[in-house]
Amino acid sequence: MRISTTMQYTNSLSYIKNSNSKVDEKATKYNSGLKFQSAGEDPSGMASKVKYEGAIAAYKQYIEAGGIANNSLSEEETALSSMWDTLSSVHSRLQQCVNGSNDSSSLKALSAEIAQLRDHLFDLMNTQNTEGEYIFTGAQSDIETYTLTSTGKYVCQADGSTRGVVVAPSVKTQVSDSGLDIFENCKTAYSMTVDTSNSISEFVRSEITSYGTFNSLFEKYYSSATGANNTLTINLDGSGNFTLYAPDGTTVIDSGEVDSSTSINKIAVRGMEFTISDATATGDIKFSLDKPETENMLNILTDIVAVIDDESVSNVDKVAAITKCQVDVEIALAHYDSYRGQIGARQNAITNVLNANESLSAIKVESKANVSEVDAFEAASELIRAQNQLTVSRQIYSMLNKQSLFDFI
Repeated sequence: MRISTTMQYTNSLSYIKNSNSKVDEKATKYNSGLKFQSAGEDPSGMASKVKYEGAIAAYKQYIEAGGIANNSLSEEETALSSMWDTLSSVHSRLQQCVNGSNDSSSLKALSAEIAQLRDHLFDLMNTQNTEGEYIFTGAQSDIETYTLTSTGKYVCQADGSTRGVVVAPSVKTQVSDSGLDIFENCKTAYSMTVDTSNSISEFVRSEITSYGTFNSLFEKYYSSATGANNTLTINLDGSGNFTLYAPDGTTVIDSGEVDSSTSINKIAVRGMEFTISDATATGDIKFSLDKPETENMLNILTDIVAVIDDESVSNVDKVAAITKCQVDVEIALAHYDSYRGQIGARQNAITNVLNANESLSAIKVESKANVSEVDAFEAASELIRAQNQLTVSRQIYSMLNKQSLFDFI
């Protein structure tokens, strides 16, 4: 084999080029921290990297969505909490209204305060988030939840829909509640109506004095079936005794004597009180259990303010109306509080999901690093090794540059 000077130079230059390429390659890996830059370098590695990057991006989106959901639920919970406080204040004012020591001016002052609390409740029901959306309206978030009509009635404009956010691959969380469900579909106190056309002429008036006892009677005997008989009967025997019959007309619910100890003759039975003009009257008092109703608190409070301010309404009727309104407020408080509980449960669920998402995202990040990223210390060592090889190759070339084959002849 013949060796020429040119061949020596060519081999040395080739060695320098290869060493220089290795230095560039190792420097790129060290500086970028990546094992490869293209799919051609490592097809399977690049496929795994893309897969992990997609999963990491998805979990990032889930975490952001969860944060938005938590903020929305916090706004709703805060608004409902303020409403609960406002209604609690209303309940206290109503309790003061039935105080027998109040004169007309005191009652008007209390009714004015109740009206102000109603207006505050109206504002809270129309709560907006930072984007200016009404949080209780549903899908049509640009429309006020409640509006006051020219007739003085408050009308709900919520559409009944809710919004949800996906916070995990298979988890969608509700982040809003419709005012139609919270405020408009809130039940009111049970009631009953005396049928004056089919009752004795001695009947004067009726009143529910104990809603707790009356509610038990109502829930046992009221039927929502179409055409159901919800009429109960009180029979008076003419001797001052009465008997309360169930809708079937034969089942005895209760019995007793007419209270005639005062100038007013009263029949007190199952949380109800019926006033008659003659304790020895004979015949029946028929009354129906009214269909349960729903109404928003804004209209309920407007009506009770009007009753309190109306001097033509007797004190007895005012007390009866205020007592019923107190029960309505208590029902609303419990109803609103149930939604607060639901919101709290959703927030806890979101927190747990977000914690899991962060853990899973961290695992994906680590897996991606194992596939596509180099070890910093290893990359530095390989770069130094490549630089040393380049230095040696340059030194050899320098030595060869000073020699020729004639030196060996």
